[in-house]
Amino acid sequence: MPLILPKPGVFEHEEKRSRFLAYCAPVENEDAAKRVVAEIRAAHPKANHNVFAYSVAGIPVASAGKITRSSDDGEPHGTAGMPVLNVFVKADVIDFVCVVTRYFGGTLLGAGGLVRAYTRAAKGAMENAAPTELVIYKDFRVVCPYSNFDKVKYSFEKLGVEILNVTYTDVCTLDVRVKEALVPQFLREEGFGAPSAR
Repeated sequence: MPLILPKPGVFEHEEKRSRFLAYCAPVENEDAAKRVVAEIRAAHPKANHNVFAYSVAGIPVASAGKITRSSDDGEPHGTAGMPVLNVFVKADVIDFVCVVTRYFGGTLLGAGGLVRAYTRAAKGAMENAAPTELVIYKDFRVVCPYSNFDKVKYSFEKLGVEILNVTYTDVCTLDVRVKEALVPQFLREEGFGAPSAR
């Protein structure tokens, strides 16, 4: 099950006097990811490097339309952008952008040192953003007679179905939201007619 970032995350560490400042955030599309990269660059005009990575799959996850980019921003090829991207890919995080800003401290880190430093920064920011499981919901409309309303309501509460709205006419009409994983069980519940997807 893919994970998403519910909030931005930041992390800072120093490696041989080079400062690494990592920032990651959830994004909905490539334009939003590019805006975050531009904002971080503008906030750190004296930084030596603003390495970035992002992946936007869209919700629901549409791997055919997935956009993934990374940039070493002047660091040796493969030592910065890809390690940052790999942190999120290995954790199965989608719809994110991560920018790691480096202020050079005067000591070369070598290829392995750069990979470790950028990986550590990205991982710290990701962990501080507290990735959470992506939950997809489906909305339904359920119509039931008044005589079944209490039974239906109890059944929904037990199943964890969120009741969004109830309309009372000659029957009860409930607009509900169901976790996608619970839809088969929801559809099997007794006490109401067949729900219709909204």
